[in-house]
Amino acid sequence: QSNKRIAKNTLFLYIRMVIVMAINLYITRVILDVLGVSDFGLYNVVCGFVSMFGVLNTSMANGVQRFYNFEFGRNGIDGVVRVYNTALIIQFVLAVGILILAETFGLWYVNTKMIIDPDRVIAANWIFQFSVISLVFVVLQVPYSAAILAYEKMDYYAIVSIIDACMKLGIVLILPHVSGDSLILYGLLIMMMSILDFFLYRVYCLVKFNHL
Repeated sequence: QSNKRIAKNTLFLYIRMVIVMAINLYITRVILDVLGVSDFGLYNVVCGFVSMFGVLNTSMANGVQRFYNFEFGRNGIDGVVRVYNTALIIQFVLAVGILILAETFGLWYVNTKMIIDPDRVIAANWIFQFSVISLVFVVLQVPYSAAILAYEKMDYYAIVSIIDACMKLGIVLILPHVSGDSLILYGLLIMMMSILDFFLYRVYCLVKFNHL
C-alpha cells in the first residue's frame, strides 16, 4: 500500500511538472509580446523586488511541513493541531511584518530609487501593490499548503498547480483583447489568482482535515 501511494504521488508530481513547465514556457513568450519589452521588464523588476520581502517564506513552509510530520508521528492529531495553530499565528505576524515593511521602505524605494520611465510610475505603483497583496496571501497560505504536502495529498497539490498554470494561460490569451493598460490588468489578474489559490488550499484543509 505504501509503495502504491509513493508511485501515485510521484506520477502526479511528474504530470504536474510537465504540464506546468510546458504552459510556462509558452506563457513567457506570449506575455513578452503582449506587454512589450519595457513593461515586461518593469513587471519582473517590481515583482522581484517584492518577492525579496518573502525570502523567509520558503524556509517557513518547509519547516512547517517537517513539524507536521514530526508531531503526527510523535503526538498524533493533537500534535498536528498545535503545529497548525502555531503556524497560523507565525505566518500572520510574518504577513503583517512584510506588509508594513513593503508599504514603508518598499514604497519609498520604488518611487525614489528605481529608474522607471515617468510615464509608467503609476503603473509600477499599481503592480507593486498587487504584488504585495499576492505575497501576503502566499505567506498566509503556508499552514494549509504545508498540511496538504505533509498528508501527501499530491493529487490535489498537482491539480491546484495545473489550474493555476491554466488560468495564467487564459489571462495571457485574453489580455490582447481587453482594453486598458495591459500591465496593470495583468498584475490585477495575477493577484486575484493568488487569492484564489489561498482559498482553494484553505477550503480543502478545512473540509478534508476537520481536526484542523
